[in-house]
Amino acid sequence: MSSNVLGKLLRETESLPTNEPSGSTSHSQAVPDASRKAPAVIIVGPPWPRSGTARVMQSQVDYYRQRGLRTFFVVVPFHQMYMESKPIWNELNEGIQDLGADRIYIAALRSKNYQAAKYATSLRHAFGGTVLDWMIGVGRSARLPVDALQFFRDSTVALFHVNHVYTLGFALQLRHKLAGWGGEIPLVVDTHDVQSHVLQDKSEINPWTRKPDSLERMIRSEVSLLKKADVLVHLSVNDFEFFCARLPTKPHVLAMPTIDESFVSAVNASAPWPETIDLLFVGQSHRPNLEAMKWFFGEVWPLLAGRHYKLKVVGAVEMFVRQFLPDVYREFRPCFTGEVADLAPYYRAARCVIAPMVSGTGISIKTIEALALGKPFVGTSKSYRGMPLEKIREAGVHFHDEPQAFADAVAHALANEAEAAAISRTAYDRIFSTEAAFASRDEAIDIAMKKKLRANL
Repeated sequence: MSSNVLGKLLRETESLPTNEPSGSTSHSQAVPDASRKAPAVIIVGPPWPRSGTARVMQSQVDYYRQRGLRTFFVVVPFHQMYMESKPIWNELNEGIQDLGADRIYIAALRSKNYQAAKYATSLRHAFGGTVLDWMIGVGRSARLPVDALQFFRDSTVALFHVNHVYTLGFALQLRHKLAGWGGEIPLVVDTHDVQSHVLQDKSEINPWTRKPDSLERMIRSEVSLLKKADVLVHLSVNDFEFFCARLPTKPHVLAMPTIDESFVSAVNASAPWPETIDLLFVGQSHRPNLEAMKWFFGEVWPLLAGRHYKLKVVGAVEMFVRQFLPDVYREFRPCFTGEVADLAPYYRAARCVIAPMVSGTGISIKTIEALALGKPFVGTSKSYRGMPLEKIREAGVHFHDEPQAFADAVAHALANEAEAAAISRTAYDRIFSTEAAFASRDEAIDIAMKKKLRANL
């Protein structure tokens, strides 16, 4: 047990009885627990399966399981598009099970609760809140199944672990239901990004003013809510520095993302795509991915076209390209696969993974994913955003921000696959290894648990 305070908690609770209900509801996944006496962590996160955020949340599940805790995951929707009746849940439900927690519950967002949230949030902020306040209010209105709340009350909940500020209002409300206003259950937040920056990039409209909020107003809202966490965990150097400056009295921990080795094994064992993929880009429906496609197809691909490389673009970015770059989509339509249930065959078949990013915030999980798989990788400086760049360079990795330099790097990687693959895996092992990531998480949990022990003295 690496986390000393967590280990002490485990020893203290070994003799505690639990009254677990049998069976599960349609909103939950029941997996046999390793020990019914073990304390548990409630992990709260958004409904974003098979995404960079999902990779991080899967890593959290693995971390807590290795540390001896049961893992209960609560999916919290915070936008009208995730209303319980929406057909999007047909796609989300299967992917959510991939999170792998011992139990998974979906907090339902229903129309009547959503309408009530409009009034409650408006009154809470005197009709003067930000779009971030609105999203948090919607998330707070999501409702757990009745049996889930009882199950949590009958369990030994040692910790709350929250992903994204959007779900923090819900988590604080649930903690109050389980522990009262004293809030003795420690609460750790993974920020994942400066969400105010993300909302500004998306030009999200404030539902009260009907226009975008200023960045500073959103930052004030975000910082105000994050003050309620016991420990803040950041996945990038930039986020760590940003929040340390704005919340100097709050404990901060930098925990670089890591990739579950079971995913690496699954890729290596998978049946590859029927044909070789020379270049692979994986991207969700985010504006930075759209801008990456615009730059790559407009500036870089003309320099590579004569080499007849086979390119695949996998993920929901296809929707954005089809909508906003219709000429590009028509010309390169065979390259786009759209969303897929399993990335493993595509990664297995790829000779080189590319990340032609020209914008973006937070940290790029797809970059770390490619490095973990030991795939030759070509990226711009933006694809390494939020990472310790000095250590990246020391591992032999280079950035390529000019079209010709990017095209030359692609040709070099494909001509020297073994060398390029070794550089990728070396960078991953030095910076993003499971051991390093879990040691950082131990630090965060130690701080949170010590706070609880002090409160109980």
